[in-house]
Amino acid sequence: MTPGPADARVTVVQTEPEFGAVDANRQATVDAVREHADADLVVLPELATSGYVFESHGEVDAAAEPADGPTAEAWSAVASETDTWVVGGFPEADGDDRYNSSLVVSPGGVEGVYRKVHLWNEEKRWFEAGEDLPVFDTPFGRLGVQICNDVWFPELTTKQAQSGVDLVAVPTNWVPEPADRPAGWTMGVHHAVANANANRVFFACADRAGTERGVTFEGQSVVVDPDGVPLAGPLPDSGSHSATADCDLARARDKALTPRDDVLADRRPDVYDDQ
Repeated sequence: MTPGPADARVTVVQTEPEFGAVDANRQATVDAVREHADADLVVLPELATSGYVFESHGEVDAAAEPADGPTAEAWSAVASETDTWVVGGFPEADGDDRYNSSLVVSPGGVEGVYRKVHLWNEEKRWFEAGEDLPVFDTPFGRLGVQICNDVWFPELTTKQAQSGVDLVAVPTNWVPEPADRPAGWTMGVHHAVANANANRVFFACADRAGTERGVTFEGQSVVVDPDGVPLAGPLPDSGSHSATADCDLARARDKALTPRDDVLADRRPDVYDDQ
């Protein structure tokens, strides 16, 4: 029987990967998990092992690896060593196909892979889109995964909430946006806050920082509670950092806003669904 939701210590790690330096980037993620061995879950950025700004299929192929490859082995080993769950991004090779993927790793090994459903811009040149929304049962609650641009599509979070997800882990590489953003936050933070609040789930977003091939990434990694309130972060927009929050995941099972309002039961798909 799957245990009910419990308190979970969640850490988001904001790294600065070097493009193409897969071995060094992988080791940096292992070191980060080891540094946060007191966490129940460590979330790492999107494409944390490879960097993001690809310019050819050859570059993608050079960085890509299967879901049971060296990164899976390294994260499985450190997860076992620290008794920590890990979610992090890597370019996945599956036969001739390439995916922008995230591994979900427990102390017992690889639990599964999430493939980014909503590809962004140049990613559509290099990767196939994912088709599935797996839910992972953990000792602390039910875990879902999104990657970066997925957060811009609120239907995805609602579907995960309907599937019983308590916490959404989001490896991300948020890119620059207009400077006049509300509160100075990247729009990714605003979307995470809105989706958490609208569906009463936790969000843990781990962004990267630094500049790669002329693209400066946004940082601002954050952990958000079901009220849409940041529990940790947003982190600075530059530099390697981490943020940790203790999350009472049982809060995500209560969808009632008032005795007469429920964020899922009150939905009206008869009015607005296009299916």
